[in-house]
Amino acid sequence: MLTGGPASAIWCWLMGSIMCLSIGASIGELVSAFPACGGLYTATGFVVPKRWIPPISWVVGWMNLLGQIAGVASTDYALSQMILAGVVMGKDKNYTITAGATVGIYIGILCFHGVVNSMGTKWLSRVTKYYVFINVGTSIALIVSLLVVTHNKQTGTYIFTHVDDQSGWHSNGFAFLLGLLSVQWTMTDYDATAHISEETRRAAIAAPVAIFTAVIGTGILGWLINIALTLCSPTDLTILANSPTGLAVAQIMYDRLGKHGALAIWSFIIIVQNFTGTTALQANSRMIYAFARDGAIPGGKFFGMNKTTKTPITAVWAVVVVSILLGMLRFASVAAINAVFSLCAIALDWSYMIPIFCKLLFCGVLGMVPFKGGPFHMGKLGFVVDGIACTWILFVSGILMMPTVYPVTAINMNCTCHISPNTN
Repeated sequence: MLTGGPASAIWCWLMGSIMCLSIGASIGELVSAFPACGGLYTATGFVVPKRWIPPISWVVGWMNLLGQIAGVASTDYALSQMILAGVVMGKDKNYTITAGATVGIYIGILCFHGVVNSMGTKWLSRVTKYYVFINVGTSIALIVSLLVVTHNKQTGTYIFTHVDDQSGWHSNGFAFLLGLLSVQWTMTDYDATAHISEETRRAAIAAPVAIFTAVIGTGILGWLINIALTLCSPTDLTILANSPTGLAVAQIMYDRLGKHGALAIWSFIIIVQNFTGTTALQANSRMIYAFARDGAIPGGKFFGMNKTTKTPITAVWAVVVVSILLGMLRFASVAAINAVFSLCAIALDWSYMIPIFCKLLFCGVLGMVPFKGGPFHMGKLGFVVDGIACTWILFVSGILMMPTVYPVTAINMNCTCHISPNTN
């Protein structure tokens, strides 16, 4: 919303959610056919000719691994920002957020999630089983409270049609498309359920169901939240851009709900984000475990399952350490740490696109490899969906690698292209 205005936030979320559903459907079909901890890099081995399995699977695996680590880092970094935004609201804006405080809390969050993920899988399931209910309940509470309390709402014409180019590119079209970053960052890690499939009953059914439920639910709730936020937002977006909370959503809530109302709902938003970070690290550690077990990275035994907890403890803490190093980019510039957010979406989406394209090419167009679907199988329609998914990923990757602010300087440039291997 800050770069393209309210119309960008609303329509980019809707458009992105619909397109992400095609990605989710294609991934769901692959995961249903080949449920394994390795996720899509394992599935890749079943949709390409034998002589190409090692190199293509290796590339997919590393893309997925890089994207997942960036996902853990960006999720927990966002959580640290949320906690500090809560502090600012609690102190009536008489607190200044610093890079040191943000990174310090970020490191603490990562270590906490590392401890949680070092425990047994059954304990983890108990901790996260209420996640969906808290997430949905918090979303509904936010939407209803904002709409009820706010009397001077924006008009429908304003929120659905107004594009406000705050990027400096002097292009309403490009500023509008920058709104895709939020939905693409949110709609990632589709194959998280696949990475714990070897610990899940009836994974061939449970995994695609979980993917569809997550994409559709997140798409609908996210769209409604965006509508509510834009209806209750100020006309002057610089108020949000210059907010001492550092987060536009927090500023809108503080202005409309007051200090106590905003903090009440904000605390649950923080809990939801905490659950997200916990599960992201869980999936990432299983990916490293499977990758090492299959010999794609050294340390098969080192990253193996702990005999007591039945969890890959060393893999968990490897992710924590690398994520901490990524967080240090904040001391370089805000743009540098924002590149981690973009990298998460791009690297993960490319790790999905490659096996989806291979299935489309080798199993569909060329017919070189037979594809035996699992319980969730789209038939011939699946190849059409695969084509849509690949086209969308190519398009949105270009948007996410562009600088969000012009003129471009060493401080505000988009560093994603420098740390993402698919652009070398």
